[in-house]
Amino acid sequence: MPSTIKLKSLERAQSVYVIHMSKFELIEKIERDAHSYEKIYHGCSQCVLKALQEHLQLGNGEAFKAASALAGGIARMGETCGALTGGILAVGLAYGREKLEDTAYSQAYAMAMELSIDLYRRFEKEFGSTKCWDIQKSLFGRAFDFKKPGEREEFVRAGGYEKCPEVVKKAARLAAEAILKGGTR
Repeated sequence: MPSTIKLKSLERAQSVYVIHMSKFELIEKIERDAHSYEKIYHGCSQCVLKALQEHLQLGNGEAFKAASALAGGIARMGETCGALTGGILAVGLAYGREKLEDTAYSQAYAMAMELSIDLYRRFEKEFGSTKCWDIQKSLFGRAFDFKKPGEREEFVRAGGYEKCPEVVKKAARLAAEAILKGGTR
């Protein structure tokens, strides 16, 4: 019989079915898949979100589609890292309010906020910033503006598809830990 990890908000509960897998193994699988998706397909926000959705049974294709323009620091603007936003989207799928009419102070909303704040702070501690271009400067010694001709090629030459998957991997781990932490309360 599969083991079950419960994701609970006090207003509702979702069950995540994990077949013969420990929490540690589950997190490692999420990390590996997120890393692999980033290396193969790119789009950091969607790669983190997809790995979390698959292994924690979160949301649907609409949420994944909505994350399309979050890569590169939100529409390649160098702002909040897409890997972090993908993780925060997954936290919202696991614990967020289901209807707009649910008050801002609902227990589901409060849980999603608390876990997202924790994820944000842990990500910032890990990388020294939550901004895409700051993280790029740390990894490569400079930032790449994909809106400018030639910048994508420079990113690839600098090892972008080796280094950014590591950020995606860590963001997926931190998000999975946050989501599973919420489920153990």
